[in-house]
Amino acid sequence: MTFRRYGRSTHLRLGTAADLAHALELDRARWVATVAPLTALNGDTGLPALLAAPGAQRLTCEDVADGIRWMLATLRDTTGVDDGSDRLHAALINPEAPDGPAILEALRRMLHRLGRTADEAATLAEVRRIKSQVESTPVSACGIVLPQAVADGALRGFIADIIATTGGAPHPSGQPGVGPAELDRFLAASAAWLAWHDRGACPEGSATEICPLGAATAEAYDALEAVRAKVDLFFAQCEAAALDERLVGRMGWTEAELAQLDLDDASAIERLLREAPLAAPTPRRVLDLGGPVNPYHADALGRFVRLAAAPALGEAPAALSAAQWRQVKAFYEPRRRWLAERPDTPAATLGAQTLRAYQDGRFAAAVRERIAAGQATALELDAIHLTEKLLACQAHLLDLTRNFVSFPHLYEPGRRAMFEMGSLVMDGRRFDLAIRAEDVKAHAAVAASSGMFLLYLQLEGPAGPPPVELAVPVTSGGRGNLSVGKRGVFYDVHGVETPARVVHIVDNPISLREAVVAPFRRLGKLFTGKIEALTATAEKQLDAQAQAAMAPKAAAPAAAAPSPMLGGGMLMGAGVAIAALSSALAYIAKVASDAGAWSMLWGLLGGVLAAALLVMIPTTILAFGRLRRRDLSAILEGSGWAINARMRLTHRQSITFTHRPPYPRGSRIEGRRVWLWIVALALVSSGVVGGAITAALKLLGR
Repeated sequence: MTFRRYGRSTHLRLGTAADLAHALELDRARWVATVAPLTALNGDTGLPALLAAPGAQRLTCEDVADGIRWMLATLRDTTGVDDGSDRLHAALINPEAPDGPAILEALRRMLHRLGRTADEAATLAEVRRIKSQVESTPVSACGIVLPQAVADGALRGFIADIIATTGGAPHPSGQPGVGPAELDRFLAASAAWLAWHDRGACPEGSATEICPLGAATAEAYDALEAVRAKVDLFFAQCEAAALDERLVGRMGWTEAELAQLDLDDASAIERLLREAPLAAPTPRRVLDLGGPVNPYHADALGRFVRLAAAPALGEAPAALSAAQWRQVKAFYEPRRRWLAERPDTPAATLGAQTLRAYQDGRFAAAVRERIAAGQATALELDAIHLTEKLLACQAHLLDLTRNFVSFPHLYEPGRRAMFEMGSLVMDGRRFDLAIRAEDVKAHAAVAASSGMFLLYLQLEGPAGPPPVELAVPVTSGGRGNLSVGKRGVFYDVHGVETPARVVHIVDNPISLREAVVAPFRRLGKLFTGKIEALTATAEKQLDAQAQAAMAPKAAAPAAAAPSPMLGGGMLMGAGVAIAALSSALAYIAKVASDAGAWSMLWGLLGGVLAAALLVMIPTTILAFGRLRRRDLSAILEGSGWAINARMRLTHRQSITFTHRPPYPRGSRIEGRRVWLWIVALALVSSGVVGGAITAALKLLGR
């Protein structure tokens, strides 16, 4: 095995299929990564999904190792692996491998379908196209039948009704279809509903237990059900009244509810009548059908008496007692139980006539034939899948391991690792390292330990921001105008342009220059803030004094005598200040005269320089250490990777990942560089000021 150092971590060198065999021998703790999210791997190879377990969201080191073992066992010539070839010849396949014969047969069939001989090759794109065609057929390999799979209109309607009532099963084309489970479930539900329906059939001119009135039973039962709840409540209230007549006053609406009722609102009155009792309860437990009843339910009550009570009692009663009410309910109780046993199935919406026609065995037999035909091709499609996997491994597995077992492409300018999403253009710079971050807060919590300045981007497509967000490290230069809300443009690895916006920032030192200057910037901000605060206070005091002077003054009760010390005190204070200033200047002049003006100036400059060095030296040492510890692996771990190695950011990477593109060769820049004039003016001004101070000190010294 050959290893190479990248960013103070050791990576296995992978250049050929033989190196893949070495990767299997290498302890997994020596692999750079052991787990990677499928969404974090860029590219359209489809290989990670083929290697991962079905339904898994992450690719593990054992998935990759199993893929390497399987490919090396299935190929008897690995030249295509070394070249990254996407063409497969039958001569490359090992017929003694477990999946070798199936792949050989599938390749032979596909070559025949493509109009080629058995000794020619098929490409990965062609295999995937054939797979897509097979999966999109009306009968899938797993036995899911679409309505368009049959030409018979009645049979097509049968399949469509099964889908409508069962929801169907997913077909690879994305449409719902019918599989064995759906067919059996529909037939069983239809048979159960028909058996229930036939048991409650009401033949014309005859009576049964469920249909005591024959064909008229359904209408009579509906009339009973329309008043059942109200009549039950009436007799229950009568039982309470028989126990204690005082309870009658607590039945119905309360005085407070009636007080809130708006009798000018028709809907409120209708609601009152609908919810009010059927009639006033009495201890006699008799409902006087000819007496005062709730007008809202009067029609329903009359229909009940005519259609349901009269046939059950033998005559239409003028008053309904509690015993008669129980007799009427018992008369229709078998029908009530039958209705309660109704099977709950959407198939009932098709009606008895349609469901009975579907019980004809020819419908189910025709669908089962097509399901069986689809299942018979399942082995063929499985072989196509194996062929696709072998071709994808031959073309891309070596590259995948270079982004899993080791990460050489991350350290090679001009190459991109599979987890790199593209480049950001913002603030006059290019940021060429971007990594997917599904959850900004969770990613930032992990990536903060990287010690890097991170921008979090949200891509803004035509239909609004997609859920995908990116983490972009700033590795050289300075912060500049980068801030939350800053906008730029993002180019993915295919060159597709998308507007981008900064939604979050993790602040860390970007470069040594920025880290060294940071203390002085903070000091400058401190002084600026103090000056601004003092200026604001002075302005407020001046405004207050001006307003007080301009405001009309109220008449004072007695004029205060002017202080004799006011004018003299001001003059005395001014004299003391001038004397103090003169003494200070005289002392400075004496010191300058004794030491020499230039000596004093150089001493002052030396003191300032020494103070600056006392700040810069430890700051530089600390910044240098922090910048050397910047860790790329923490950014990947924030995206869900499991990384073994600490991948330190190198100087070469820092100036590659973040840079200002040079102007095109041969370009000419017109106009003056203003900053050069500013620097020159500052130097001249410093000389003039220094000379003036020296001259003044000499004059004062004399």
